[in-house]
Amino acid sequence: MTNIKVVSIGSGDLAHHFIPALHKAGCDILQVYSRNLSNAEKLSIKVKATATDSLGQLNTEAEVYLLMVKDDAIKEVVAQLPQLNSKQILAHSSGATSIILLGKKAENYGSFYALQSFKKNKPADLSEIPFFIFGNTPLATRVLRMMARQLSPTVQEVDDKSRLRYHLAAVMMNNFTNHLACKTSQFLEDNHLDPKVLLPIVKSSFDKILNSDPCLIQTGPARRNDVKVEAKHLALIKEDAYLSAIYKSLTQSIKKTYNTENDAHS
Repeated sequence: MTNIKVVSIGSGDLAHHFIPALHKAGCDILQVYSRNLSNAEKLSIKVKATATDSLGQLNTEAEVYLLMVKDDAIKEVVAQLPQLNSKQILAHSSGATSIILLGKKAENYGSFYALQSFKKNKPADLSEIPFFIFGNTPLATRVLRMMARQLSPTVQEVDDKSRLRYHLAAVMMNNFTNHLACKTSQFLEDNHLDPKVLLPIVKSSFDKILNSDPCLIQTGPARRNDVKVEAKHLALIKEDAYLSAIYKSLTQSIKKTYNTENDAHS
């Protein structure tokens, strides 16, 4: 890969994974921006770049400006960026934000999104993660695809609408599942029981999900329409309005999916 010159706008979880990886792949990381100069410096040292806490002082020689900030900060940050020239590219790494927002400051813009949840200090093998790129021009698409392919063999061109749908699916599968695990552990701990006892069934469940069609392996009281067991469960969590609502909602969803609502003997 040619030495694409990159400026990192952001120094959080995403940047700490993407920027060193791009540097290792041959990109020339010119600068790292963060509102916190210390954070920018910590990342910039790893990739031999300069650091800044001023958007007005961004290096103007980059080919790609990679925006990696929280979704609700993208509009504000873009408004403070300098106007890019006709050969430069502005891209964000958001799963839920349209690339149209970037058009105010660049002729070439797009998305550079990895379908994964990242934590700064938790290693991630980018080669196992799908990347979704999209550009509004052939130049933006070509360069973003080139960069993504240096990090992962799985690169797809995905527009705003499809990327948002993938993002929603990831939130339901990852974030919601994790929250259920959290609430389950808290329930057992509150009742002086050991959450670790669930580890075998958790491992078995995810193994089945990874190796089967989840819709074909559903089990449990809702799948059987066992209303007596459901009532006993709900009695145990009646003081927790949110957990009760989650239980009822998922139960009804399962029954509707498998048409068991009126099957008393299933």
